[in-house]
Amino acid sequence: MRRYTLAEATALLPEVIPVLEGLRDAYLEVRAVQAAVSAQARGASGDGHRLADPFDEGGGENHIERLNQRIRQSAAQLDRWGIELKDPEKGLIDFFHDRNGRTVYLCFQLGEMAIAYWHDLHTGFAGRQPI
Repeated sequence: MRRYTLAEATALLPEVIPVLEGLRDAYLEVRAVQAAVSAQARGASGDGHRLADPFDEGGGENHIERLNQRIRQSAAQLDRWGIELKDPEKGLIDFFHDRNGRTVYLCFQLGEMAIAYWHDLHTGFAGRQPI
């Protein structure tokens, strides 16, 4: 398992952020298409009108497969860097880090300006503490 210093993790963010944004965007699009397919299966929108086919504009099932491939590729890239993906929708990731002789996570979420939090391996996002 790769352990990052705060400086190393921060230096990698310019490469990580576009990968994480692409993963999040593809994930959200897949969820939107799944919701549209589910609604279409019910036959109508809330106002009684039929919904547009969610596959009409996006290339059908090939579009979903391309999105899933983007998600897999992005997740694999994060894995190669030794970064744990925690929440693809929020763009939440953790870097392994040594803090006072124990392994913890440096925590980053899309929209944050920098890596500003850490937490123990077992506490998760709720246990985040300022660096």
